[in-house]
Amino acid sequence: MTPKPASSKLSQGPNKPPLAGPAGPSAQLALGALLVALALALAGCGLEKAYPVINTFDVSPTWPAPTIVKVRPFVVRVNQLGVAAAYETRKLIYKSRQGQMLEDFYNELVAPPGRLLADGLATYLDLTSPDAQFVRSQGQKSADFVLEGYLAEFLGDFTQDPPVARIVLAATLNDVRRERVGIVLSRTYQAQTPFVEGRGRAAQELSQALTAAYGQIIKSLEEDLREFFRGQKKGR
Repeated sequence: MTPKPASSKLSQGPNKPPLAGPAGPSAQLALGALLVALALALAGCGLEKAYPVINTFDVSPTWPAPTIVKVRPFVVRVNQLGVAAAYETRKLIYKSRQGQMLEDFYNELVAPPGRLLADGLATYLDLTSPDAQFVRSQGQKSADFVLEGYLAEFLGDFTQDPPVARIVLAATLNDVRRERVGIVLSRTYQAQTPFVEGRGRAAQELSQALTAAYGQIIKSLEEDLREFFRGQKKGR
């Protein structure tokens, strides 16, 4: 007896339902809506996790112990510093190896540099000066002198090896006791401090180097002011 050839159709068995055919238009629309909703939900979760963390830094120096003096004959008002356009931001600024000026969007100062550095100058000089009180606002006391400044550079410079934090500050002391204001002291102070660009720590290393450079400038300014006021006391 000649055997019959095997059938090319798969048997579904007596108790199995027939295989489902192509989905209808309504089923396809429902599936598409479900996939879109799922994609949007996943995208929303991703956006929440992608929010960057902004780190803040304070470059104020370590405050010295106050100088104990019973009478300080002069009052100096410290005005907010003028700032070059490139540094009118709280963001840390870098000069790349290619010479481009770049902002660090994830690392910034606790306050704009013009205000932050002026506050630091007033606090530090008031603690250390034996001859003058340094204040940020006019208050109830009339100022004898006004200290002003212009921040020309305040950055991390990666064109140098190793990179350096550099600050350039032009300071002017004005005598306002007379009707006509006169400049009695004018200096430009520059300081730079090298730092190591650690992996993932460039901003922290730069902020520490900026703090050190700022401290050098304050001390130099303090010495010049002390010498000036010493001559003022002798002249009286």
